[in-house]
This record gives sequence, structure tokens and C-alpha cells, in this order.
Amino acid sequence: MKKTLTAILAAATTMTMAAAPGQADSAQASAPDDRKAVVQRHLDELTKLSQTGAIARVVQDGRTWTARSGTAVWGKKVPMPVNGHFRIASVTKAFVAAAVLRLAGEGKIDLNGTVDRYLPGALKDGGKITVRMLLRHTSGLSDDASNDKYMSDEGTLKYRYTHVKTDELVKLSDDSPRRFAPGAKHSYSNANYYLLGMLIEKVTGNPWDQEAIRSLGLRATSYPGDKVSLPRPHARGYLWVGGKPLDITRLNTTAAGAAGGLVSTTADLDRFIDRLLSGKLLKPAQMRELLDVMPAAPGEEADGDPGPGIFRYATSCGKQVYGHSGGIAGYVTMVGSTVDRRHRAALNVTMASPDFNDSRLLMKAFDALFCG
Repeated sequence: MKKTLTAILAAATTMTMAAAPGQADSAQASAPDDRKAVVQRHLDELTKLSQTGAIARVVQDGRTWTARSGTAVWGKKVPMPVNGHFRIASVTKAFVAAAVLRLAGEGKIDLNGTVDRYLPGALKDGGKITVRMLLRHTSGLSDDASNDKYMSDEGTLKYRYTHVKTDELVKLSDDSPRRFAPGAKHSYSNANYYLLGMLIEKVTGNPWDQEAIRSLGLRATSYPGDKVSLPRPHARGYLWVGGKPLDITRLNTTAAGAAGGLVSTTADLDRFIDRLLSGKLLKPAQMRELLDVMPAAPGEEADGDPGPGIFRYATSCGKQVYGHSGGIAGYVTMVGSTVDRRHRAALNVTMASPDFNDSRLLMKAFDALFCG
């Protein structure tokens, strides 16, 4: 469940709908034909390479339209459900960051407070790492050990039905060498958000996912925990194993937890990013914190300029888009919006081909949703 798109695997999904694969969904055909054609071409390129499917939702100046391509079930002509559920992976971090910032605005969390203050003993250097560092991935914590054990293809298969405790994930990180001194620079790590999930539960007494989804008005977003199935409709997810696709739809994602365990839809992701940037969820000081991104490190520009649980992406048409991406066994997801919320988009791609190892097509498709 890494954000870096070149490391992402994905999936496919099952549902019957009227439109055929490879055609834009006609139920919401309010987008200009030329723009839909460009988006459709990019989605078709993705699904031709990935051999499964893709869905997209765009809201621009009050108009909503959707597109889809490929198939929801490997080897069959099953249209992708535009309202399908999927695992959103690291897009979960945007939800968690929003909850932390909201709680900071309510005076329940001090972003300058240390890990030791809220979770004493959780880290050997918890007195040096602040909540803000966790939010912004500047803590220096590594998630290599937990990724190797649980997020690799081998780990996914070995532990796909296993409940993984967050305490274990944090310990794997704490026992690993730090990437750098706390606060020195940025380095993306799931370990930061494992700790933020624990922090939310400590200060509120509620499960982290309850706080992350609270007050958002989202009905299709959930944290399945130990439940391995997905709500219907949904697409089937695959891993490429032994030269063929292996159905990985059923999966326990407690190893992802607050760093990447939520399930949602493109419609709910759009509602979330709209709500997040509206100024109604966060107070002005926390909104300024949210939008205060830092320049991407050399060589990481394609991953966006990082902020607290959100990234700013530059597009080919000059629009600045705030959002997040994520990938987990079965699915790749991106969501973003211009800061004025007039143009928003969500994209989910499912794939099982071993050839899908280049993020450029995915980023081009996401760019087309804003600049097509």
C-alpha cells in the first residue's frame, strides 16, 4: 500500500450494467464529447495494458460525468461498475489527516505535541517526533520491514486472511534504523499513519475509522477490518502469480489499517475531497496547514508536492490539483481537486498484468481528467 505509483499492483470488479466495456457511461453524459473522447482513450490505454478495468468520475463546474473501460472480471466481458466499491489504499491517509487536523482545531490534539505525550513508550525516540512530523512524513520512520513482511506479493499471499495488530507494525518500524533525524526532510512511510490511527483512538476513545469518516456524510466508505469481502457492487482484484492472474479480492487489510485500509467509491471520494477543501470541515488555521505543501524532492516531482496527508499535483494545463493516490493488491486509486473545488476527479484502475510497471500512463489518465 505504497503511494509511489510505480510500485502499485491492482485489480478488477464484478457487476452487470448496460454500457459496454470501452465506452463512456451514457447515464451521465454532460461532459463535452471531445473531453470524454480524450479521457476514454487514456482509460482504454490503461486497460489494454493492465488487461482488466478502469472507472473515472469527473465533476466540473457543476456537471458530473463518468467513464469506464475494460472488464470487471478477468477473461470475461463484464462492464466495470461506475458505482463499484474498491480498496482505496493510501488515499486513506487523507481521511486520517483530516481527522487529526479537525481534532487539532477542536483543541484535542496539539500538532507540536510529541508521540511520547500521547502514546508514551510507542517509540524509542517518541520525545523527538511530533504529531506534525507524522502528518507530513518528516519523522524519519521507516516502513520497510512491515512492507517486506506484509505488503510484498509473497507477504500478501501468506497473510491475506491474517489479523495484524497495529502495535506489531509500529514495533517493526521502531526496531528499524531511522531514515534521517526527526524533522530533517520528507520520506513517505506508512508507519507515520499507523501511529496517527493509534493517537486518534487514544484522544477520542473511538476507533480511528469512525473519527476519519465522521461528519462527512459518506455512506459507501468503510473500514472492513477483519472482514475480507467487499461490499457490492465491486470488482475482482488480481495478483500476477506464476504467470497467471490470481484472484485476491478477498483480503484482510488490517496490515494496512489507518495507513491504507478504507474502502470507498469514486462518488464518495469526490464527496470527501469536496468536503475537505470546502472550509466547512476544518477551521481556518487547519486549512492553512492542510494546503501548506513543500516542494517535492528531486526525482519525486511526479509524486506531487507533499503536505499533511495530501499532495499537490501539477497538471499539463497549469491546474494545481490537491489529492492523494494509493495502491494495494487489487486496486490503484487517485483522487484530486482544484482548491476552488470547481474541478474534481476520482480514478480507479484494476490490473493484473506483469507489464503494468510504469506510472506514466496512470498519471496521464489522471491528468486527462483535468486537462483532456
